[in-house]
Amino acid sequence: MKNIAQIREISTLSFNERVLQEAEDPRNPLMERLKFLGIFSSNMDEFFKVRGASVKRRIELGKKGMDILLRKVTEKARLMDDRFLGAYDEIMGALAAEGIRIVDEYDLRSEPPEVRAWVAGYFDEEVLPSLVPIILRDGHPIPPLTDGALYFGVKMWGASVTYALLELPPMLPRFVALPNGRIMYLDDIIRHSLHKVFYIFRAERIEAFEFKISRDAELDMDNDFSEGYVRKMQKVLRQRKGGTPTRFVYDADMPPGLFQRLQRELRLGDADTTIAGGRYHNMRDLMGFPARRPDLRFEPLDPSPHPVLDAVEGPVMGIIRRRDVLVTYPYQSFDHLVRLLREAAIDPEVREIKMTLYRVANHSQVVNSLINAARNGKKIFVSVELQARFDEQHNIRISEKLAEVGAKVVYGVPPMKVHAKLLMIRRKDETVCALSTGNFNEATGRLYVDSLLLTADKRITREVERVFDYLAEAASSRAVLPPSFKHLGISPFNARKILYRNITAEKAKGKRGRILIKVNHLTDPMMIRRLRAAADAGVRVDLIVRTTYAMLPHKNIRAISILDRYLEHQRVFVFGEGDDARVFMSSSDLMERNLDWRIEAAFPVYDPELRAQVCEMMAIQTRDDVKARVLDRKQCNAYAGDGGGAHRAQYETHAYFSALGSSADAEEAAS
Repeated sequence: MKNIAQIREISTLSFNERVLQEAEDPRNPLMERLKFLGIFSSNMDEFFKVRGASVKRRIELGKKGMDILLRKVTEKARLMDDRFLGAYDEIMGALAAEGIRIVDEYDLRSEPPEVRAWVAGYFDEEVLPSLVPIILRDGHPIPPLTDGALYFGVKMWGASVTYALLELPPMLPRFVALPNGRIMYLDDIIRHSLHKVFYIFRAERIEAFEFKISRDAELDMDNDFSEGYVRKMQKVLRQRKGGTPTRFVYDADMPPGLFQRLQRELRLGDADTTIAGGRYHNMRDLMGFPARRPDLRFEPLDPSPHPVLDAVEGPVMGIIRRRDVLVTYPYQSFDHLVRLLREAAIDPEVREIKMTLYRVANHSQVVNSLINAARNGKKIFVSVELQARFDEQHNIRISEKLAEVGAKVVYGVPPMKVHAKLLMIRRKDETVCALSTGNFNEATGRLYVDSLLLTADKRITREVERVFDYLAEAASSRAVLPPSFKHLGISPFNARKILYRNITAEKAKGKRGRILIKVNHLTDPMMIRRLRAAADAGVRVDLIVRTTYAMLPHKNIRAISILDRYLEHQRVFVFGEGDDARVFMSSSDLMERNLDWRIEAAFPVYDPELRAQVCEMMAIQTRDDVKARVLDRKQCNAYAGDGGGAHRAQYETHAYFSALGSSADAEEAAS
């Protein structure tokens, strides 16, 4: 696996190509195709801030082959950008045929006078006060430009040529609905009124050409935390704003003189990734495109009733004490977790709540429940991860709000991230726990497929408590002995051992062996070697990998990636088949960083009924022949079964959970 680094970069782009395929897929409703374009754009921004920046750093360190990799990445990105523009034009044409039409500054001339007057008033009242033009002058460097913000490079023709910069106001909506139902980009409203911004120059002609710059998003954190972790994080976040440029995307019609001026001022060298694109950038804003046409969106798939939590009345903790419960959202409701926390916040018998937080919603009901619990006298312990990329500032604010109400807030075990998703509630002398494959985030809980195990099984709750004890001791700066675990797989302590042991057990069965793994990333070389050795012994291996994949082809290994209306985010490990299957769910992917350099939690599913449920979910996914892509050596993203089959996993999974909920309702009614 000498080229694993290259595989990771190209594999990440290959995943984003699958997102682009969804935008190109005519089987998807028009507004959903537009949303996928927005997701594609957002992903490309993050790619160049993170993976692209990593390649450039390795070039600077003199690593061999990285310049070739950068050229490959740039070439693939440009090809996908061309496809993006083609898909955008096609979708906009189809939307116009549906009566949803975007007009630009040229089209505005043909609109009725009252519409033009409305646009002029909107610009004067809402837009103009927010604009800060910067005139480019020799000897005066450009002020630092904000990473990911939209800018106009402005050229004014008059007695002489004058250049200027203009940032598009980020606080205003990108799309503006006109009184007659037409839609305008904010960009074009500004273009239409440039003469009002630069009137003192008396220019004969003024044109604006859009561009944006992406910067290295890596945070350079050393191991000296004497000044305090929060203060140190705030300092490095300020440094990120001036990070090295990693991509410069600009309007291909930008005049050469203006482009060269920006290239010189922004110090974009030959190795920097410059991409000529269309007249609009930051197309992630398409995810918020305004159109009230439900017929052009996916049909609603409401969460199904939970066969236990919705069938039995009474407090959630009482139900969990009697049996393990598995919640898989968005097929079932994330609100069950919020309900549990709200109950715990006001239950007089609850003494203590401990929780890990990695990413939470902007207006988090989870955090609000913890605050309420603290105000009700509960002892609250929260590990907040300050290194959750792009959520750092948000998490600092959360930690401050929790500390204000008396919660004990710690920041993991720096420099390791705490990526485990754990909740522990102690009520008198009993404990219930929640262990999740994904974030405690009600916003993503409607979009990401994840599973949550609710249990009072002492084999698990005792070890969850051991994790929290470790986090508390590590925060005290005392020397801490590594904790031991028998049932949970906690990285970096024993997760590898548990996975290795189970792979080896299946390898010993030869052709009777069976391994099914679902993760977001599979790149760890040691894990790959173990899986290939099992396949060499005849074990049938099924892999469902969402994003980065570094396994070379093998006759006994089948690998697919599923991309549909929800983001597949579960991590599931199934060893064996039938009643003897050993099932684990996890917060961890199969990457070196997750297994060796983060606090992660893999948890067993002991309840036979729940094990069967997880195995059925995975079986449904392996059958997908509509939205599954085959992961092959060339990562060409061919659809399994040419994409024209009868098994669409996410819809079949929704039907499966609906049937579970309905059968529970029927049993309840009969009783």
